[in-house]
Amino acid sequence: MNQLTDLTYDALLSPAPATTHGLGPVADDWAAAQVWLRAIASRGRRNSPETVATYGYHLAKLRWFCENVHGVPPSRWTVQDVDAFYSFLADLPDEALCAQDPITGAFARSEDDGYTPFRTKPSKSSRSDIQRCIHAMFRAWREMGYIQINPMGLHGAGTIRKVNANRAVSIDLYDMVFQCMDEADKLTFTARQTDLRDRFIFIVLRELGLRASELIKADMSAFYRLSDPRDGKTYWVMLVREETAKGSKERKIPVPRSVMEALGTYRQAFGLSKLPEPGETIALVLSVRTNRSAATSTGRLIQDVQSRRYFQAWRPITTRHGLYHIVKGRLAAAADFLDEVGDTARAEQIRQASPHWLRHTFAKAALLSGQDVRNVAAWLGHRDLSTTMVYTEQEALDLIRSTNSVAPGLLGDDI
Repeated sequence: MNQLTDLTYDALLSPAPATTHGLGPVADDWAAAQVWLRAIASRGRRNSPETVATYGYHLAKLRWFCENVHGVPPSRWTVQDVDAFYSFLADLPDEALCAQDPITGAFARSEDDGYTPFRTKPSKSSRSDIQRCIHAMFRAWREMGYIQINPMGLHGAGTIRKVNANRAVSIDLYDMVFQCMDEADKLTFTARQTDLRDRFIFIVLRELGLRASELIKADMSAFYRLSDPRDGKTYWVMLVREETAKGSKERKIPVPRSVMEALGTYRQAFGLSKLPEPGETIALVLSVRTNRSAATSTGRLIQDVQSRRYFQAWRPITTRHGLYHIVKGRLAAAADFLDEVGDTARAEQIRQASPHWLRHTFAKAALLSGQDVRNVAAWLGHRDLSTTMVYTEQEALDLIRSTNSVAPGLLGDDI
């Protein structure tokens, strides 16, 4: 990796361009970026907190590249600087990856040595997301007179990520994950906790079709009872709150018994009551590690682990990266088993899967079971039915049926 000279480092810390612009007093490019980010956040329903947070992660990647590799601040970029950034993302060097604890797998924090904002090498779709974000910032900077040109003008904003309905896990492969979990050793209290928590994660993703951010940002009180006066029965519902839903679109999802059963055993393993109570603020996804800063009601720190467990002082898992690590670990174990028995094709499929694949799995399974596409769209939180329709072959089927009505025998696979 290039070592920055004193001259280029000074350039990174130099004041913003001395031109009249509409961003207000900003000390440097990163302050200008924060002005833009706050403007994005102020747009309300158009951008959820999760979207704003994602933009913040992309800006952190840009800043790390500028300060540790390239040496040119964004306001001074040309087309060649953009090309250099793209090349860096496409072939991310190993030393740019964030350091991990060799035992726990935990990533270094921003204040730790070895920290970088890159947890993994960006995929093609992730690079496209970063490109759109940075292009939008440059465009806003130019509109406000902060820069004279948009250096990404020739590159464009990048392609919008499209739903790939093939990125789903078949039900039999899902069962393989649970089978591997059944056969794994659970000799310690922590191992049993981890097993029950991970089962809940896989079941809730499969049965509710949640986005990763919607799961890890929820707390236990997201689950509540709802009585139907028509049949006199009581049901469980999960509330996906406006502040965690994509596009700030709140929705309420009926919860199958399988999810509540998994939630109940998971909660009990962490010393909680079997079912959630109204007003619980504890995170929905918990770490098996306790919070060392936990204190009693009198303010005295709880020193030992056993006491922290007794008081349910568990750390929360509130990042998509944390959830990704859990899911990918279980999928990798199932893939290793399939490799051992010679089923390399299915091993490769499950090894590629991610938490978002499980959302696709829910969508395809729901539609194949005959559920109305409008209900599935509401369940998934899609604003546009066409997004949900991607998981079906309805458009092709409509054409086939129309063709058959006017030209019977023209189509078919009986060749």
